[in-house]
Amino acid sequence: MSPEDPVRPYHAKEEARGQEAADAVAAVLKHAAEHDERARRKRPPRKQPKWMLPLGIQLAVLAVYLLISPPRWITVHPIAAPDSATQQEGLRMAMYVQSQQIEAYRIQHGRLPSTLAELPGTPQPGIEYQVQSSDAYRLVGTDGPTALIYDSTESPADFLGPAAAAKLASGAGGKS
Repeated sequence: MSPEDPVRPYHAKEEARGQEAADAVAAVLKHAAEHDERARRKRPPRKQPKWMLPLGIQLAVLAVYLLISPPRWITVHPIAAPDSATQQEGLRMAMYVQSQQIEAYRIQHGRLPSTLAELPGTPQPGIEYQVQSSDAYRLVGTDGPTALIYDSTESPADFLGPAAAAKLASGAGGKS
């Protein structure tokens, strides 16, 4: 390099200086023209069908009617709790089933189980098991306000009562 050479940036060209600016402006204008063309070709959004407005109004009127004056088939009626006799019968059946599981265990193993967890399956809910001696036990069942006690020394048929025993014998299982 000689001292007479002017110092120029490395990207400076020997050509005319306005050419780069003209190329940049041309590229911007070309991009803008392409963007405008794409916007012109794009379809406008579809109009809403004419049937949508009347349908919307009718559905709104129906919703208001159902809110103000619901018909009987829409109204939810709570299920009444079973009466105490039905509760007691169900508890007796559950205790009977549990006693039969205990008796089957006694026949199979030659002894009473120490807890209900030793029996196959899951224990009946609400039933407490108490071993009284090597061959006697007691089941205490509770279901809400209903509480019953079954002693293994009494007959299962006497504990069930005639109505439940008849249902068990007929296989009705609570169906009338």
